[in-house]
Amino acid sequence: MKKFISFVMAGAMVASLVPATAFAAKGEVTATAKVVDAKDLEKGETAVSGPELQIKIGSADYTAGTTPTLEVEVNLDNAEFKNYKPTDLYNLVKIAFDGTAKTVKPYGEGSTTYEYKELATWDDSKFAGIAKLDSSSKVDESTLVSASKFSAETIKGDDARTFLLGKGYTYSAVDGTFSIASATAPLKTLYTASKINSGIVTKTLEDVVADAIKTGGAYENYVMVEKTVVTTGSTSINPDTEIGIEVKDPDKDSVTYKFYGKFAKDDKISVALDTKMTKTSEGTKATVSVDSKAVTANDLVFASILGKGFKVSVKKTVDVATDEVVNLNSNGLKIEAAVGNLPSKVTLKISNGFEFTKANDKMSGSNYDIVREDEKELTVNVTGSVDEITVKDIQIEATTAKSGAVATITAKASNNDSASCEVAKVVDYKVNLSVDADEDIPVIYSGTDVGNAGLTDDSEHWSLEVTAKESFPGAWSMRQGFNFNLPEGVYVTDVKVTGADNFKVSTSTTASKDASRTDWEEAFKTAYQDGDHKNFEFKKRVFNDVDTVLAKDPAELTFELQLVADPTFEGDVKLAFEGALVDKQEVTIAKFVKPYTVKAEQNDVIIDYRNTEVKTPIVITEAEEGLWKKDATFKLNIEDDLLTFENDPTFTIDSDSDMTLKDDKADKGTIKFSVKEESDKAATITISDMKLFMSRSIPAGAYDLEIATTMSEAYDRQVLYAPDATTVASWKSGDRPSETTTKKDSYVDDVCDYSDVVKAAFINVVTSGRDNDNLFTTKVVVPVGEAYLLAGEAKVELDAPAYISAAGYTMLPVRAISKALGVNTNNVLWNAETRTVTVMYAQRIITMTVGQKTIYVNGSAIPASAAPEIKDGRTFLPLRDLGTALGVTNVNWDAATKTATLN
Repeated sequence: MKKFISFVMAGAMVASLVPATAFAAKGEVTATAKVVDAKDLEKGETAVSGPELQIKIGSADYTAGTTPTLEVEVNLDNAEFKNYKPTDLYNLVKIAFDGTAKTVKPYGEGSTTYEYKELATWDDSKFAGIAKLDSSSKVDESTLVSASKFSAETIKGDDARTFLLGKGYTYSAVDGTFSIASATAPLKTLYTASKINSGIVTKTLEDVVADAIKTGGAYENYVMVEKTVVTTGSTSINPDTEIGIEVKDPDKDSVTYKFYGKFAKDDKISVALDTKMTKTSEGTKATVSVDSKAVTANDLVFASILGKGFKVSVKKTVDVATDEVVNLNSNGLKIEAAVGNLPSKVTLKISNGFEFTKANDKMSGSNYDIVREDEKELTVNVTGSVDEITVKDIQIEATTAKSGAVATITAKASNNDSASCEVAKVVDYKVNLSVDADEDIPVIYSGTDVGNAGLTDDSEHWSLEVTAKESFPGAWSMRQGFNFNLPEGVYVTDVKVTGADNFKVSTSTTASKDASRTDWEEAFKTAYQDGDHKNFEFKKRVFNDVDTVLAKDPAELTFELQLVADPTFEGDVKLAFEGALVDKQEVTIAKFVKPYTVKAEQNDVIIDYRNTEVKTPIVITEAEEGLWKKDATFKLNIEDDLLTFENDPTFTIDSDSDMTLKDDKADKGTIKFSVKEESDKAATITISDMKLFMSRSIPAGAYDLEIATTMSEAYDRQVLYAPDATTVASWKSGDRPSETTTKKDSYVDDVCDYSDVVKAAFINVVTSGRDNDNLFTTKVVVPVGEAYLLAGEAKVELDAPAYISAAGYTMLPVRAISKALGVNTNNVLWNAETRTVTVMYAQRIITMTVGQKTIYVNGSAIPASAAPEIKDGRTFLPLRDLGTALGVTNVNWDAATKTATLN
């Protein structure tokens, strides 16, 4: 049989029910179909009660003016409805409205509902059949035998008299009739004596019904019933407030429902699958199928006939090493019947390479006892009538199985049913580092303390829980040390050990005892101090491994770290586990993001001393709405005191954020502002119209933009985990002991070395001050053919050696210029398009072009003896001409040593 459901939708829906973007095409709905509460039956069972076909409206789109319809055809396979009259099938449908409830009622001719009731006296026009009464004395329609089942019969002479008397009728000699003996019987007079005595009796319908009722057997306790109309389906529906249901084409295994009215998103139509199986053999599945413009779903299983088998399972496999012994998972091996009770005896066999140990001899537990037949087989005797048992403490040994092999236990019952499951896996000796893959990685803001000073964020800075577990007892050797290492710029402020199982530690009073979580926390403190408060360095034999009990579970450590990170740190925090006797591993335990971003462009400026204009703005953006706390302060300055901001700049805040500022000005060379009102949307602050004060003696070169905030100031004062000073908890801000009275590694700023730079080379001074044109003061020696030069007493490595050109000139690689002169690499520029090198040094801007024997100094042309050349992809300048441009007149050449010197 082809199985399908079809939805035909037409009409309109009020737009407010669901968003327009969720709709399908106009006049249609989308839906999903599934079975809920599917049932398992034993072999031979037929009655199915409880499952439902559930159709959930995904979206609905209606156009005003008509009554929409939705048609659903339901088809069953291997099952049929217990009652398939229209009334019964109508009553199987229930609608759950997600929003405003609507009135549900029968609709149309096909939805007329009826009622059957007892017919007290015979009436040909009303007689609808015979049926039993239920416990409440109402007609049980499921037992109905319709009137069409009865027909006339012919009974001869004495046979008729004998038949009637034998069935409880009495004969009246007065009027010659046969009657029912019971005064409460629905019929009185059945046959006249003349009919009986005539020798040939033709039974009327009334006669046959009466006979059937009094016969006993199949129809015992039946009564006559009549059928009356209770409700006729409405043909008028208000589609906004009512849902009409019409039942069409009812049959044993199929029915069509037609719905009138408007559904909304997430409304649910449920059809109770009150059915009976038509096949009851093992493995049979009863299914329902649907198909429509809105949803298609075939062969949804709602009932299954199970056999008499069983299954075995463990909650989790365990690891074992070759030649080692292990107990199966502590939750035990579960043996359970699919249906009914377990057989009295179950045999367990283990796969090749593994054996059951003698520890399994004469084991017993709840509703079972065990006999170990040999190394490969256990007999489980089941006591009592139970449908499952859990066998505890089964112990196996990996005798010949190698790494990667899996131990399988096969259970076989006395009726030859069998089932298998994997219980153990052979592994190498190692320690596995892991985190819970189902947990979200915590996101923490960098550059702030654990109290999130300056931010509204309330995260506690804890990492994911980390688990370090042996693959097998004794795998985590403590004979050598091991480390837990963190990325540079990430620091620990607290450690929480949440579990420490099967570790041993020596004490002054006993050779060995179980290590507690407190023992591990103390070990973490010592390790962090030994790791200079940057990593955890555990020394050898921090715990014992010589007392490992192989029969126990592997040693397992779980812990969490409370973290802070430098303001410049961003990205994943990967915790690395490494040591001489452990495999290096790493896991991601947290992620840091910056609470703000700063964008700025480089500004090339020429000395102007006062009010030097900064042409490009500084843009600071909040990471998320409402993140910066009220009164949080930001300060921006240039790295060198010779270059400071002067005059108040302009602060512009995007209008959507609703953030307001205070103290927004330039003060003592620093641009600063504070949050007055927190944002409703992530704020962007643009700082423009900035001017600089430049010292007369400032050297040419690049100068960085730096930032300090409420967050970074609190971060610097954050107390580290395991501080060297035992009194650190009582210290107050600004009241820290001197390093002469205590060790120094107690605060973040004791150990960190992060940069406050938010834009490198924000200001690039092209020329130096008028009183800073001291030019060349260092003797430079250039050995030709060597990949180095000497600047004063310093040896400077070069990426390519100097050489003698074909014209006999010493050629110096461009990279060597910045190193020899001691200038910022930003002041030696290469233009690939024009093939021009520009050197900015003090007050001089020197330009030389490949192939041209001309040098330009501050725009003035000077003839050169040689032209720059490109060799092996690198640009070289003539040393003597460069010296001339720098004002160096003492350039010497030593032919014997092939050395050029600039004095």
